[in-house]
This record gives sequence, C-alpha cells and structure tokens, in this order.
Amino acid sequence: MKKVLFIMVLALSFAQMNAQDHGGKYLEKGSKNDGKTFVFSNRGETEAIEKLAAVYNKMDVKAAASFFADKVNITDFEGNKIVMTSKDWDAYFAGYKSLNWEISAIVPLRIKDTDPSSGVIVFSMETRISTDGTVWKKQLVEFFYFNLNMKIDGVSQFYQDVK
Repeated sequence: MKKVLFIMVLALSFAQMNAQDHGGKYLEKGSKNDGKTFVFSNRGETEAIEKLAAVYNKMDVKAAASFFADKVNITDFEGNKIVMTSKDWDAYFAGYKSLNWEISAIVPLRIKDTDPSSGVIVFSMETRISTDGTVWKKQLVEFFYFNLNMKIDGVSQFYQDVK
C-alpha cells in the first residue's frame, strides 16, 4: 500500500511540475457536474485535517467535534450509512481508551468551475483501542467532504486489514 501511495503522490507531483491545473473527471450521469475535471483545492482543508488528527489522537471531544457540521453523513467502511450529530461525539470517544490516526497523505480536491465546496482524500493507518481492550488496526482511505463553511459534512471510509 505504501508503494501505491508513493506512486500516486509522485504522479501528482509530476502533474504539478508540468503546470497542469486540472485533471481527472467527475462521472455521474445526470449530474450538473458530469464530465467536469478536478482541480486542487486550497481553502485550508489540508491544515484542517492535520489539526483534526491532532485533537482526535488526544481524544479531545469538543475540539474534534468543532471540525464537523451539526449533521455529518457518514458511510463507514462496512457500507453502513450513519448521520452523526454534535451530540454523538461524546459517545463515540467514550468507547475508546486510545486512538492513533497516523496520516500519510492528504489530497484536497474540488470540481472545476463549481462552488468552492471541496473534499480531501486521506491515506492513513489507524489504531483504536476500545475500553474493553480490543485492538482495531486498519489502513484507511477516507474521503472528507467540506461544505462552504469549511465544516466536514460527509465522510466515506474504506479500509484494508493490517497483517
């Protein structure tokens, strides 16, 4: 996975070196954005994810919740669709003794010629130790969707077991 990540980051670097400012394509039939390309976003998403990781790892519920909208649509790594509200964060953190989210890459994107709402792709390794001592360790690819107020209002997660 690290080799794949390195190749992806290297490819993105080469694209920037060639002064390309857009690429890829959004493909959703019937969408007003169908066929539009992606551009890098720079509204502070990368810094927001870095700060979120720091407070998440400290299990600072209030600070972590401040990065999210009042309602967050989450599709977890098992395909479950969840709506988290600001009231749910205490219960989430209460289930863990410790959290360690180690990010290896953050790629901020938005669809070209649209409003500045954006998303980031985050590659990471996360270890969660539950209050009962159970250890959950996964390599993750997550998509965080930022609304116009720079609050995360959506998350989609994918994982790979770590052996």
